[in-house]
Amino acid sequence: MNDLILEKTDSLPAICFMTNGELKISGRALPEDAVRFFLPLFDWINGYTGEIVNLECNLDYFNTSVSKQLLDLFKLIEKNPHVKAANVKWMYEEGDEEMLESGEIYQELLPNFNFIFQKYAEIAN
Repeated sequence: MNDLILEKTDSLPAICFMTNGELKISGRALPEDAVRFFLPLFDWINGYTGEIVNLECNLDYFNTSVSKQLLDLFKLIEKNPHVKAANVKWMYEEGDEEMLESGEIYQELLPNFNFIFQKYAEIAN
């Protein structure tokens, strides 16, 4: 198994899934075809044999189709027989209540995951 690294674009997030269980998704997530974008991520999770997943989600924005795919990704992690612990660091910009609420909804849907919410300061343009 190899690391999965995808560079971010204006509409796609950066993906950094390391074989040591450190996974990161960051940026804007507005793919034209969310199912197709998430396929390599699903394949990677299905092949993952580590016992711990530490997933950092630092998304500026994501659309409804990405929201569904993220939930499916979390569920795949949960169903992976090798994974004994799944930790999610949900990062959100100060004042972005929608992003915080999205993380809280995932937390409610995934009681076996350990969620940490981390607020960061607004970035000046």
